[in-house]
Amino acid sequence: MEVNVEFVRDVVEFGGKTLKKCYQCATCSVICPQSPDEHPFPRKEMIWAQWGAKEKLLRDADVWLCHQCNDCSEYCPRGAKPGEVLGAIRAKVIQEFAFPSFFAKLLMKPSGIVVYFGLPILLTLLYLALFNPQIPEGEIVVGNFIPHLHVELAGFAVGAWVLLVTAIGAFRFWTAINSDVSKVYEYELKDEFRVIRASPRFIECLFWAVIDVLRHSRFSECGTSKYRYYAHFMIFWGFVVLGVATLGDIIYLYALGVEELALPVTDPVKLLGNLGAALLVIGSGWAIVARFSDERIGYGTYFDWLFLATIFGVGLTGIAVEVLRYAGSVATYFAYLVHLVLVFTLLAYAPYSKFAHLIYRTLAYTWAKSTGREPSK
Repeated sequence: MEVNVEFVRDVVEFGGKTLKKCYQCATCSVICPQSPDEHPFPRKEMIWAQWGAKEKLLRDADVWLCHQCNDCSEYCPRGAKPGEVLGAIRAKVIQEFAFPSFFAKLLMKPSGIVVYFGLPILLTLLYLALFNPQIPEGEIVVGNFIPHLHVELAGFAVGAWVLLVTAIGAFRFWTAINSDVSKVYEYELKDEFRVIRASPRFIECLFWAVIDVLRHSRFSECGTSKYRYYAHFMIFWGFVVLGVATLGDIIYLYALGVEELALPVTDPVKLLGNLGAALLVIGSGWAIVARFSDERIGYGTYFDWLFLATIFGVGLTGIAVEVLRYAGSVATYFAYLVHLVLVFTLLAYAPYSKFAHLIYRTLAYTWAKSTGREPSK
């Protein structure tokens, strides 16, 4: 086993500051509701991290079966907080498999915040310089300030980039967790497993993995940090609802010929948009407050806080745009610009942020189902 001291330092820097307190008592593996009976986690991950077994950990799907409910951290007699250590390892996995990796490494450092916000702001300033939009007089209509077509085109461009980068990271991760170096035990159906990636069985396992994600069924088993289930559920479904509302806006504009999206508050699409924004603000706000008020779950890292703050900002500025528009304030246009910058930031950097958890965890669920690597009920 190759030992990588630098990897140990990275895990500590990314939030695993209590790593070296672990003395392998296995309390964490016993208490975890997600840990399988055979070769349970996070005990083995803790010792691998202490040793600097980078290749093992980067290819360990068990890291993604952990939901950081912090039951293990609550019961750890040494205060080693395995939940935070595994969270740090997940951040490191994203950094290693994201494309391009140097960009991911830059964004995960506090100094990278200059690029994180600076690039979207520069692109927005470039747009303003090229098109020179003027604040319209009269009724507040954001489409008369920045045309919806421009926003949609920018969205498609960002979406294409995100899909490409996400696909590369997902392929790298899936290949890694199926590599020989990732194995910690022998599979009973090893030959069947070797063809699982191209079989109907894979589709079946992927389907049920997606159902688990949609239901957040594993998050619901959290004990110490029960709030994580509710907060994460609201954030996740807030984005889903907003996605449906955005699709409704596109249908209005390009299928039904609606010229402007200054919709009444009673419109179904507007109701969905407001519901999604409320879920984002409440869910992310709850997560932020909980991190301040409960030492058991850990304060979190820069990686966590930047993501939560961006989500909260997106929801808050979206609500502000609507409130200011109904109030007839010209400040609507300035709030709209800030909102667009934050939305661009959140989406464009999705493959490098905790958004990537959605893909990596879904694939880890699929792997676990296909190999029988799930906890006994």
